Amino acid sequence: MARKENDPVLPALVGGALAGILSSIPFFHCLCCLWVLAGGLLATYLASDRALKLSTPFQMSDGLLTGALAGVFGAIISIIIKTPLAGYYLNWNKRFLESLARFVDEMPPGWENWTEISQQGWNPFTFFLNLLLTSVIFAFLGALGGLIGFSLFKPSTGAKNETQTPQDPGDSQPGL
Repeated sequence: MARKENDPVLPALVGGALAGILSSIPFFHCLCCLWVLAGGLLATYLASDRALKLSTPFQMSDGLLTGALAGVFGAIISIIIKTPLAGYYLNWNKRFLESLARFVDEMPPGWENWTEISQQGWNPFTFFLNLLLTSVIFAFLGALGGLIGFSLFKPSTGAKNETQTPQDPGDSQPGL
């Protein structure tokens, strides 16, 4: 099967790998939105550079598509990495809620049971629901990163006055 010249899949995979890995590493996942924006930006840079080398046009829609695909690939990679680390994340959330309870007097009743309910085991419904919601959010943020990347890395179109017809020197009137 012949590949399209502006195929966004390979740059999106690279940008999605950056977004997915960095947004699922403990302590780095706090900046999850930033990593997805950076992944979309990187994917758009790679795609625009590739289009420049192939002398093909690179438009805003290409940047948005590449960034959104990077976000979806990043969501898939992030969920795959986060699934084995679910116990760690639940313990981290439990410690966070316990430290929050020391400073907040009005916690809802039964809040401490929230993490115990979540530790019941792997559930395919929640896995795919989490994948769907994460993909939608990451696709939006990746498209936003792609839009930012397009505005930063779009190829210059050259002088815009080249399309105007030159005026005849006899048509101009000196002194006016």
